[in-house]
Amino acid sequence: MDASNDQATNLPPPRRRVLVVDDEPLVRDVLTLYLARQGLEAISAGDGQQALKLFSEHPFDLVISDLRMPGMDGLQLLHAIKGLNPRVPFIFISGYGDIPTVVESLKAGAENFLTKPLEMDVLAKVVSQSLSLAATQALPLPQLARMRQITHLEVPSRAEYIRELVSQITHSAICVGYAQCDLDNNLKLALVEALTNAMEHGNRWDPERLILMEADLTSDCLKVSTEDQGPGFDVSALPDPTSGDHLLSERGRGIFLMRAIMDEVCFNPRGNRVTMVKYRKPVCLVSPPSA
Repeated sequence: MDASNDQATNLPPPRRRVLVVDDEPLVRDVLTLYLARQGLEAISAGDGQQALKLFSEHPFDLVISDLRMPGMDGLQLLHAIKGLNPRVPFIFISGYGDIPTVVESLKAGAENFLTKPLEMDVLAKVVSQSLSLAATQALPLPQLARMRQITHLEVPSRAEYIRELVSQITHSAICVGYAQCDLDNNLKLALVEALTNAMEHGNRWDPERLILMEADLTSDCLKVSTEDQGPGFDVSALPDPTSGDHLLSERGRGIFLMRAIMDEVCFNPRGNRVTMVKYRKPVCLVSPPSA
């Protein structure tokens, strides 16, 4: 028996690498220290240009960046990094006055956002979720002629089913020709938020209550409905998470993310069924660097 092979097999998996970008040294220090304590390898950059150089030279599993920075701002950095690797998750740190830019960044492919002042429990949740979704990949399948697939899924309200449902929808979308790079952005996050809202707020995590999903998929359009068996709610009565005391708070955060990411989000009158629509971008190519 080869002892060296046994030793290699028993080695712990490499730590996930996170690039932290912020022009404030204190924020960089707090984030890198906290992420290191979570078992991640955190490397920091003081501006967008330095971050882009580091990203082009080293592999990273996640990027966390401030929105407002001198020189190359966060949105410019997002476009540059997604041009190099569209699959890497990108999380923004945003201030209270950045709501329009947050929405723009989510439309452009950012996976999530954090608000200042940072809350460490929210940071841990968002980082863990982004890394987990990045690992949810469907196998590449040959793209066929124009196809449409309608999938019905029913599962109990249990958190462990969320990732599997997202994986199933992703797999089905690619089967009909939906672009892999589109799905590698933040559509998975919108699906997770819809499922989490349905299980937590609709069914109250009652495993006896089912979540009903219907996915109507073509190469041009992804339409997913999620329905719970709870009493429903009045969506118009939900506090606006982008204004006043409720600014970007956890309550209503999921609906804010869904609306920012998807092209259409609507609820049935009872409030226990949400339908989300995303139209595929006509082009999904990365331009080669100029000579």
